[in-house]
Amino acid sequence: MSEHKQNPDPTAPGTAVMTENVDYDRREARAGVVAGVSAATVVMLVAMIVGVYWLYTVAFEQVEHDQYTGVASKELLAIQAREDEQLHKYAYIDKEKGLIRLPIDRAMEIVAAEFKAGTVSYNTKSYPVKVELPGGAAAPPQPAVPSPAATQPPAAAHK
Repeated sequence: MSEHKQNPDPTAPGTAVMTENVDYDRREARAGVVAGVSAATVVMLVAMIVGVYWLYTVAFEQVEHDQYTGVASKELLAIQAREDEQLHKYAYIDKEKGLIRLPIDRAMEIVAAEFKAGTVSYNTKSYPVKVELPGGAAAPPQPAVPSPAATQPPAAAHK
């Protein structure tokens, strides 16, 4: 076992127990190494922030741009062609009933002419306006008025 000596170092506190061949590091920290490690940490942190920013803004914008401005799919082109045909060409909806689909431009011309002529009819049934009751909707309830027969005593009681 190693031998314990009390305070061989005059700078040690009075309660310190010193063990032979065990001592603390008496050298000063190297300022250059500490500054270098700190600077490297800050540079790495900034590089990570810039990298994450680039990933989420620039890279994703490029992917979205390529997706939305790239070559359209055949299905999308077919859908758009069918929509254009339905909007801009005449077609029968039901031949037996005589229902015909008009091009959108012609339909807008017809509706505009009807409004200009004042012949537009609304597809709702008109109802008469309800008359508001006296006192309005917020009127307090009226107390019940007793009938005159209920307020008069019976005739037999007077005699």
